[in-house]
Amino acid sequence: MCFEKALNSIMDFLAIESVQSAPCPSSPFGKGVGEVLDKFASLAKSMGFTVHNEGGYYVTADIGSGKPFAILGHLDTVPLGEGWDHSPLGEIAGGTVYGRGILDDKGPLLLCLYAAAQLVSEGYVPCRRIRFFAGGNEESGWKCAERYSQLDKWPDEGFSPDADFPVIACEKGVLHVRLTLPLPGRVLSIRGGGRVNVVMDTCRAVCDTPVHAKDVTCVPCDGGYAVTAHGRPAHGSTPWLGDNAARKVLSALGEISPAAGELSKALCAIDGSGINCALSDKESGALTCNLGVLSSDENNLYAELDVRYPVTFTAEEIVRRIGGKLSCPVEITGEHLPHSVDVDSPLVRGLLGAYNDVTGRADAPLTVGGATYARVAPGLVAFGPCFPGDEPTIHQRNERADIASLRKIYDIYLLALKRLCFKKREMC
Repeated sequence: MCFEKALNSIMDFLAIESVQSAPCPSSPFGKGVGEVLDKFASLAKSMGFTVHNEGGYYVTADIGSGKPFAILGHLDTVPLGEGWDHSPLGEIAGGTVYGRGILDDKGPLLLCLYAAAQLVSEGYVPCRRIRFFAGGNEESGWKCAERYSQLDKWPDEGFSPDADFPVIACEKGVLHVRLTLPLPGRVLSIRGGGRVNVVMDTCRAVCDTPVHAKDVTCVPCDGGYAVTAHGRPAHGSTPWLGDNAARKVLSALGEISPAAGELSKALCAIDGSGINCALSDKESGALTCNLGVLSSDENNLYAELDVRYPVTFTAEEIVRRIGGKLSCPVEITGEHLPHSVDVDSPLVRGLLGAYNDVTGRADAPLTVGGATYARVAPGLVAFGPCFPGDEPTIHQRNERADIASLRKIYDIYLLALKRLCFKKREMC
């Protein structure tokens, strides 16, 4: 019954467009974010949690006593985007839930909250002080987590339900950089993308002469010719799953401006080879690079890259390599250091055991390029909600999850919390 209640709540939360917008009295991250945080606070309080709303930055919900255990998720989302087959604000069709945030991260966070509430209702007692952290700025800068770090200490153990199963024990370093480059000749302006951590799905340039290339449209416009391309969005940590519109536009412009063609090769190589960063290591695999945002003024082109680098390298080395290769200023606009936890720790073993027992699998811990809240403290890991082999839809059109999969996710979180944080009343 608790799962059905959770599903109903998830639909209510999906209906709130919680994309960062202009600050307002309820939240520094905009009206929608403030509304969804208030809703989470009200729900958790009704379940018996002790709740604190930190001025619209984040909400904490605590239950139990003992050694702290964290469950960290976020309720803000990337922009809804266009071209959905079902409502991005929540719709059930054919046994599938569609909506921005169903997987990233409203759905998983609420499943964890309801799982904890179910255990309490069944007579289990939390023998850890479980702290839920619901952030309001994970997708746009982590200011919510920074605020918490200024005011409180993160628990030494816990998980973030904001990535993949079975359990992620290692996350690559994340570096967001802004490059200032000369605007290629014959190109008057260029613009594309909205978030550096999303593969660009639309790009438009204006040039002084027509181009005739596939994958783009070219039509007369005020002041020149508009060259437009469309692609397919994907998460910036998995750029191979998308189709970057900037690559098509820059390549097409290469017909009239060799410099634009060279930029396509440099900026759109997802392995980092174009910026002298085709790096890898045994511990965490290969570097990835996503060109997320392009803009320009009269003289310059500005390119924003999302680089996910192996754990044995440093951000300083990446910046040095990019600047040396392209001979341009490189500004760091965002950064997360690499993060790893011992795969033999009780936390990893406990979470992995719950996942394998529910699914009947025998999977091992993962390394990924995604950045999760697990990075805020040394002993945290990412745990779900996406299953191996599932079609990835996070940050894409038609973000979705089958109800049967959501039920299984719920059962995994229920068993993991039961084993790690609860005991029967008579045993406490």
